[in-house]
Amino acid sequence: MALLTKKQVFKIENFAFEYGPTIPVEIGYETFGTLNAAKDNVILVSHYFSATSHCAGKYAETDELAGYWDGLIGPGKAVDTNKYFVISTDNLCNCAVKSSFVHTTGPYSVNPATGKRYALSFPVPTVTDIVHTQKALLESLGISHLKAAMGASAGGIISYEWAVHYPQWVDVIIPVIATPVHPSFTSFISLQHAIRAAKLDPKWHGGNYYNEAEQPDESLYLALQIMTVGAFSAPYLERTYKRNSADVDCYKDVLAFSTVEDQLYKLQVERSALVDLNHWIYTCRIFMNHDISRHFGGNLDEALSRIKARVLAVPCRSDLMHPAEFVKWTVDRINWLGGNAELYVIDSDVGHMAGILQPQLFDSKIKDFLGRYC
Repeated sequence: MALLTKKQVFKIENFAFEYGPTIPVEIGYETFGTLNAAKDNVILVSHYFSATSHCAGKYAETDELAGYWDGLIGPGKAVDTNKYFVISTDNLCNCAVKSSFVHTTGPYSVNPATGKRYALSFPVPTVTDIVHTQKALLESLGISHLKAAMGASAGGIISYEWAVHYPQWVDVIIPVIATPVHPSFTSFISLQHAIRAAKLDPKWHGGNYYNEAEQPDESLYLALQIMTVGAFSAPYLERTYKRNSADVDCYKDVLAFSTVEDQLYKLQVERSALVDLNHWIYTCRIFMNHDISRHFGGNLDEALSRIKARVLAVPCRSDLMHPAEFVKWTVDRINWLGGNAELYVIDSDVGHMAGILQPQLFDSKIKDFLGRYC
């Protein structure tokens, strides 16, 4: 029998952005397990870049797929919903804004002051803003403390932000495939290129494309493809997108797709149905900007020294987007500064996405860690 959940909506009538106005926003959220009477058995799971709050379970028994971390979260699993109350939220500017199962505010949303979509007039959220929406939701439920904040990739970044800005709130953080400062390599290869692709697309119209007959689909497909290639390893891509030596068209026409290109392109077309390009580039900017030292004059030691939570950092050895050596440096630095951090490196040739697609590589470690400290 599947673990069942439902999408709920939390609205904030007056949300003050760090670098923007105070406007109404909403976020979707899902819960798993039961909140105890003391409201002190809570684990917050933040989602990765292109995901949603659907981290586990199903909306109906008949659903084909469960949430992305279903192997990790559920009754008797590493994050045991018989013991913990798990809550996960949709980020501001969630990429899949066109999904009926996503509730978010961003460029695609209608500005109540004008009756038109915000487009690029929407303020650029920070990771701190995302944390503030989560904190407001938790407080509305009477929750004032977290057993753990955890997540993969962007979700792990958010967990670092919680530990630095609200150190008394969190007992444990578990950042999986994530670093406290966004790596330059990832910004240049996977995120900044997506923004440039949008700017070069004549159909983008400076972000004001919502009333146009043709949407900027090609730049969206390219943005999705850039992320796909960056998030996986060379061996994975070689296995998944196989070359066909019988290809002929690409030898005769410089613009024709080979089999490899065609397979990857078709995947992006399929993935794009629920994604808004402006939301994608806003999410790129949110995480490109991420640096937990920015509130402390760029002093990373000062930021890391604020972490009172026990830390379990889980990198993947083949990850290029958040390299394991950066994560190891972070763990060593937290410990040198007097904190308490553990490193658990996973081995997979899948690359960055191993932290999302292969939770079996680290579920026992997380179960042990939570069992010791939560």
